[in-house]
Amino acid sequence: MQWGMEIASIMKLTISIDAILTPFTGPVMLLRRFLTIWMLSCSLLPLSAPINPPLLPAPQETQNDLWSAFSQQVLSNAAIRPLALDLFTPELDTAFLTADGQTAVLWLALRDDHGRRLATEPGIVLARQTSAGWQVLLPNDPAWEVIFASLPLESLPAEIQPLPPQVQDQEAVINAPLTGYYLPYAAGTARWLEGSISHFQSIPELGYPSCSIEYCRYAYDFTDYTSFPLLASKEGFVLASRDSCPDGSPTCTNYIVLHNRAEDTYQIYLHLAHNTIPDKLTPGAFVQRGQYIGDSDDTGYSTSQHVHFMVVNKNTLFFSRSGYYWGRSIDIRFADVPINNGIPRNCYEVTRFPIFDGATECLGNKFDPRNPANDWYISGNIGAFPPTGSLTRPAGGATLLQGTGSVIDVTATASDDVRVAAVRLAVKVNGNWVEAGPKVSTATPTGLYDWDVDLCSVAPLNGEVELALQVWDHEGNLAAALSPRTVQVDHACPPSTSQLKPAEGFASTAVRLSWDALDNGAGFGGFELQWRLEPGAWQEGGIVNIPAHRRSIWFVGEAAKTYAFRLRAIDINGQAEDWPAADAAETFVAFPSSCQSDEHEPDDTPSQARMLPIGGAVSGGLCPQNNPDWFRITIDQPDNYLLSAFSQSGGAAVRLRLFDETGLTEVTSAQAAAAGENTFLRFQPSAAGLYYLKVEPLQTNLFGSEAVYRLTLWPVQDTFLPLISR
Repeated sequence: MQWGMEIASIMKLTISIDAILTPFTGPVMLLRRFLTIWMLSCSLLPLSAPINPPLLPAPQETQNDLWSAFSQQVLSNAAIRPLALDLFTPELDTAFLTADGQTAVLWLALRDDHGRRLATEPGIVLARQTSAGWQVLLPNDPAWEVIFASLPLESLPAEIQPLPPQVQDQEAVINAPLTGYYLPYAAGTARWLEGSISHFQSIPELGYPSCSIEYCRYAYDFTDYTSFPLLASKEGFVLASRDSCPDGSPTCTNYIVLHNRAEDTYQIYLHLAHNTIPDKLTPGAFVQRGQYIGDSDDTGYSTSQHVHFMVVNKNTLFFSRSGYYWGRSIDIRFADVPINNGIPRNCYEVTRFPIFDGATECLGNKFDPRNPANDWYISGNIGAFPPTGSLTRPAGGATLLQGTGSVIDVTATASDDVRVAAVRLAVKVNGNWVEAGPKVSTATPTGLYDWDVDLCSVAPLNGEVELALQVWDHEGNLAAALSPRTVQVDHACPPSTSQLKPAEGFASTAVRLSWDALDNGAGFGGFELQWRLEPGAWQEGGIVNIPAHRRSIWFVGEAAKTYAFRLRAIDINGQAEDWPAADAAETFVAFPSSCQSDEHEPDDTPSQARMLPIGGAVSGGLCPQNNPDWFRITIDQPDNYLLSAFSQSGGAAVRLRLFDETGLTEVTSAQAAAAGENTFLRFQPSAAGLYYLKVEPLQTNLFGSEAVYRLTLWPVQDTFLPLISR
């Protein structure tokens, strides 16, 4: 009875305090909760009051019942469903029971709309057993304080416990933000900021706040959803540590605390992994900024793998009943956080919650605040003890490959104060170090790293090349260019290859040759087509050089002759493909000895010229050999005109010559670039009248029944576009 009267008195006092605090903004529930627990745990309790036994993990069946009750009472209740549920879906992380099984504590994890489970501290709701089953109590329920006050403090996280009496009256006042801190992971690596001010936002339906503003205003949760290495954010001496808790344990927290004596502040790192704190980090050991202090994990009051980091001063530091150090966080600034004067925030926080300390910016898209690409903070925390190593092969000055392929053998040694994570070869290309080949993580029993590297995969190296070793340590520190040396590379990439297709012959002295080609890494520099008369031998002069972009060409030969062809590719370093073995030819063609003239012959003189109408088209053939075709053109009005001679078949290619009305004086001319190419002649006659056009084969030996061209004549107009510059 006396115990019940004490509770009733406390509840009245709590209600009065709540009435006073109601006009003020910010979450007051935790403060109200703390006052209740504190009063129940101090002099108001009778000396004979029993110590409550610790909470016990709830059996799976009970957890299922508790989650069912929460779902029915909260998730399905549209009247209290928070807007936060539009982005976050709660799920049960774990649950605990009192010894009598009548009261339960539920830890709630949140999963966002991208399917990620938030790596932070869980929300907490309570439940009590009634005749109708489990009744769920949210932090804003009137009966919350009474139920919460009856729970053993030793089983509750420090984040939701009151300050102990010896530090309650101490201030955590810092005249100005403390600077010189760095993100607690290796330089060049990035971690997601899961939350900062999220800790103390009031969302009762999700069990929040998970920590009061008094404790967690300057607390930060970093994660990459794995167990990642941690580096000291600032130098300090080890105050205490623990890494004996099993990974994932909800009832045991691994931690390390560093004391910076110059500031008289304490860095708290929570949720560390089992057996990862170096043995040398005993109490009193000095730790440099950037020194490895252990791995993050999911031990204690946590929903997924992350590190909870904050700094407290000596006035409010205390060892909590939960088995780790705790206190009021103080304002620190990270030198490697480029926004908010060194205060990290995520985009959800700056768009959905009140602004604290002027921190309005995030790293990402505020219109899509939970985008997985947002809020990855890159560290500038350079490792205190970077790894080292040395290449043992290849030796400096060695000549590599020499026609043996593109793969070289590499060996190296490496060491680190914690452990080497991987090594890799680096090659300098265009003045920059480029990673080459695989990242090797396993050494031989003698400590030697031995692996192969395909140099062609790096670049078409040829000549003098610089090599070096890259070494990563467990923390993620990179030693980027160790043990550099210069070697000679004899063509890192094998030569390009080609294959001629069967010749495409016509009733013509031109043949179309085409081919397939394979770039083996260096890129094409061009092709060499070699020809010979059959029978006969390959001659040095019988080579046609072809640009790298071409995959076909027209070849013009002599009438009644048979030709053989072979092709080879040349890469950009001038390395040539081998000719086919045994001097073999890849394709052959036999050219005709005569041709069938077109129906318009004879048209060999101006007097025999055919009419070429403006806007019309006519066709002609190159037969007999070296035979010209003449056309007459009537110009009614001086203007700009375009004559086009298109190669229709048989590799036809022509030269166009325009004459005046006498057929003797040449006005202008143009010719095709090569066999099988078109010809374009742009002209502007000085006066109206009659003009003659002479069409000749581009090469005197180019003729055939199927060597056909098509002529067109069109007036054209110049269009001048304005030139716009900025």
